[in-house]
Amino acid sequence: MTDHPLTDEICDQIQDSIHPCDPENMRAAVDWQLEQVIEWIKNCRDCDLFYIKDRDLMNFKMRRELQKAMRPQENS
Repeated sequence: MTDHPLTDEICDQIQDSIHPCDPENMRAAVDWQLEQVIEWIKNCRDCDLFYIKDRDLMNFKMRRELQKAMRPQENS
């Protein structure tokens, strides 16, 4: 058992028999992705995204930028 919020039980619920994954690898991936998002938030170059009055536009732009932060190895 681990103190990580992503417990073995949750890992078992997420994965399936077709795509088995080691819980430690799942936790490492989640932690890495969270680090990317935190770094993006800390270094937000386009912070005016938080102040866009059009909520749909803001949600689109924030979602796009957040996705880039979560997967920096992909070129999009």
